[in-house]
Amino acid sequence: MKKNYIGIANTFHDSSVAIVNSEGKVVFAEATERYLQNKRAIHAPADQFINIGRLVEKYCEPGAELIVANTWSSYAGAMGEQATRLVNQEEDAWRDENGRILELIFDKLAFRKFAIRSQINAAQLANITLRYELSQLDRWRGNTDFEVRCYDHHLTHAATACFTAPFASGVCAIVDGYGEGCSSQCFRYENGRINSLTKADGQGFLSASLGTFYMIICDVCGFGYFRGEEWKVMGLAAYGKFNQHYYDIMRPMMEVQGLTITACSPLKYNQRLRKLYSLKRKPGQSALEMADLAYTGQYVYSEVLFEYLNNLYKAAPSDQVILGGGSFLNSWANGEITRHTPFRKSYIFSAPGDDGNSLGAALLAFYEDHPDKRPENSFQSPYLGSAISISSIEKFKKFGGLNQYTREYPGTIHKKAAELLAQGKIIGWIQGRAEFGPRALGNRSILADPRRADCQEKINQRVKFREEFRPFAPSVLHQYAGEYFIGYEESPYMERTLKYHQDAALKVPGVVHVNQSGRLQTVKKEWNEKYYNLIEAFYQLTGVPVILNTSFNVMGKPISHSLEDVLSVFFTSGLDALIINDLIIEKPDPTYD
Repeated sequence: MKKNYIGIANTFHDSSVAIVNSEGKVVFAEATERYLQNKRAIHAPADQFINIGRLVEKYCEPGAELIVANTWSSYAGAMGEQATRLVNQEEDAWRDENGRILELIFDKLAFRKFAIRSQINAAQLANITLRYELSQLDRWRGNTDFEVRCYDHHLTHAATACFTAPFASGVCAIVDGYGEGCSSQCFRYENGRINSLTKADGQGFLSASLGTFYMIICDVCGFGYFRGEEWKVMGLAAYGKFNQHYYDIMRPMMEVQGLTITACSPLKYNQRLRKLYSLKRKPGQSALEMADLAYTGQYVYSEVLFEYLNNLYKAAPSDQVILGGGSFLNSWANGEITRHTPFRKSYIFSAPGDDGNSLGAALLAFYEDHPDKRPENSFQSPYLGSAISISSIEKFKKFGGLNQYTREYPGTIHKKAAELLAQGKIIGWIQGRAEFGPRALGNRSILADPRRADCQEKINQRVKFREEFRPFAPSVLHQYAGEYFIGYEESPYMERTLKYHQDAALKVPGVVHVNQSGRLQTVKKEWNEKYYNLIEAFYQLTGVPVILNTSFNVMGKPISHSLEDVLSVFFTSGLDALIINDLIIEKPDPTYD
């Protein structure tokens, strides 16, 4: 009997579903936040009511036996209970003679208790809705039993990274906020097999963590703690400079001992935490005043990471390093890895965070059942999510009342889009299936002409409604990318930031950050033909093989999912035109205050 594999990322944040068919092909992968339109989908199980049944019906093969793979092991619950007891003990130790806890540490302890209990609950809730939804489907009615396999959290990170990598061997580093007994772990990957190089340190949710350190920097800079605002720190850091005083406070908080990242003693750590929080951004204070702290925090983060990766190379030399875990969403550090370590190539998939783990779990289960099969070591398409409903588009055309502003350009829509961009228009570009991971890669994008220096300000103010220091990404045709970026490395998932050649930066000021860098996306025809054709058409018009690309959303919301989500952004923002497949909607002579 054929087997299909459903990966359930059952972390309490950034949950997701992935489906792998009987041949080992990834046929679907999507974060829960997209369907719910709720950023990070906190406390939302991946197997959402009704939706999970639709996904099984659409993407699983008729008659296939279902194997469900979860992204936390069966030991995670017991580890969580132990971690709860340790946090309660720490909370008691922090109480002063009046029974109060210092404000500095109160919210940190509250978060840790919240995260631990939330994770225990998430593991317990996994698969319950899926079982019910199967009972409602004719194809599975009366056969709602399925095998559940639970995998170690960091192993699923490693599987996502290694099984999607374009090479057959290498070493793998996983760095995130927390896991099962550790917050970082190393593996060796060879011939389709993943073997651990390190053991968990037993601290679980309480271990020293680069991910947690960056959350603290985010908090001190005045951004949301655990609200997914680390991007703001990276954007702000480019405006700052190194500060020795800040460095002396932060750097001793973490140490690298071999292949383990540890914290200094609790007493010293808390002393430094107090000093760091004495610098916290005050209400009404400009974020730009925190730029030096953001820069120095990024510097410390990168220094610790590079030391850790250099130790990995010494322990297990390899030309290739495969990277996973939420910490590798830090594109600033990612772009520096091959310059600061002996590794010649680095690879990071489009979804290195916890949402990506559903894919790793499903693939682990597949290769467990097919020990003779090996990954293809070729480009793994990130376009694995949902497509805009054709019936919704037809209803819009029939009832939208905008026929005079709507046109269709079958086969030539890329040329029309390029013309609009060259005219200075800001357009929404919605094509095919959505990207898996947090970044838009040309299928759920907002696009603009990078030659215009004012386009950053316009999009931040009129479309994204976000801070003025937030940059935008360049999508660049691969064959020209070396002319624009120093030390160019392919970046298919917009995963690394590189510096521009000085003369090239002058051509595309709209996608050049204040420190002369850009978080680039490499575009090849075989990866995304329609997006490639658009950039090629723009190049033919302008001589510039680059366009500005940012995700199709407004600040605080996930990337748009349904046609209704897309239209909401279009009609409540300063977008000039919206393109969905071959359909284009243009606003009549938009004016702005």
